[in-house]
Amino acid sequence: MKYSSVVGLKNELLSETKIVASTLNVVRSRSLIRAAAQPAMVAPARAPYALGVRGKKGKYQLAVRIHRRASGMEAILYDIHARCKGEMHVKIIGDIVKQQRPWHQRKNRPLQIGGSCGHFQITAGTLGCFVTKDGVDDLILSNNHVLANENKARRGANILQPGKFDNGRNPRDKIGDLVDFVRLKKKGNLVDCATATIDAGLEYFFNHLETLGPITGVRNSPMEEGETVFKVGRTTGVTQGKVSAIEVDQLKVGFDIGDLTFDSQIEIEPVGNEPFSLGGDSGSLIVDSRRKAVGLLFAGNDVDATYANDIHNVLDALNVDLVF
Repeated sequence: MKYSSVVGLKNELLSETKIVASTLNVVRSRSLIRAAAQPAMVAPARAPYALGVRGKKGKYQLAVRIHRRASGMEAILYDIHARCKGEMHVKIIGDIVKQQRPWHQRKNRPLQIGGSCGHFQITAGTLGCFVTKDGVDDLILSNNHVLANENKARRGANILQPGKFDNGRNPRDKIGDLVDFVRLKKKGNLVDCATATIDAGLEYFFNHLETLGPITGVRNSPMEEGETVFKVGRTTGVTQGKVSAIEVDQLKVGFDIGDLTFDSQIEIEPVGNEPFSLGGDSGSLIVDSRRKAVGLLFAGNDVDATYANDIHNVLDALNVDLVF
């Protein structure tokens, strides 16, 4: 078809959509959370399709974009097909929604495990989980390089949620103060970890892992090759991986303060084509298939694997217990 012919037919069909829409019973999908609270609702009558132009260099088609299948849609498409003499391209596109940052990169109140957070001078990392010290004070657990800025932060420094890179502002988005951290050193590191207080009045989901469920405890037995693990992180959200090596020693990891060597690490590789983690996921709590905590993610390589600390060393180093 000529371009002018397609545009003319498009405008003609669009002028008829008010009549067409009234003949259809279009049901909108709702989020899982809201669906649990109230039933699906019938939307007001609206255009059952969007129309556009497809093609180039004098060969054009009518582009028909359907939000979802509905009763009577086949008859409508048959009519359009006849009117454009078959020169049409049809696609079901579902519901269109505005683009926005995922929840783990936005401000979370109550605070959530896996959300963006960090020292006020870093970009952004991940809130790993909540722990308790001496069974009294609940604390935030994440990496040293997330909460303590690679040894450079002073105790009492402001911690933000979301992190600075995700539009967190100091002190507007302050959620706590740096409490303690294990200093990073040139060689012999076992952990990359730090804790922070939670400001009075802030609510938080102390053991909820988005889409996975509650943390069920701390793993006390060694990990084995091939075991399935999960994490919730600021950048890639919920991902699945598998253990590919344990007791990794003399692992060189690049930091802003230089290359540091780590021992007794767990190597995790992704499952499928998507990465297990990306930059910004540092600090993510890693759990096994029973949702028992096994490690804190702190670094990743540029080939196919992501490395994680052993959670038992992390907890012992800071003298804290996991809240669950």
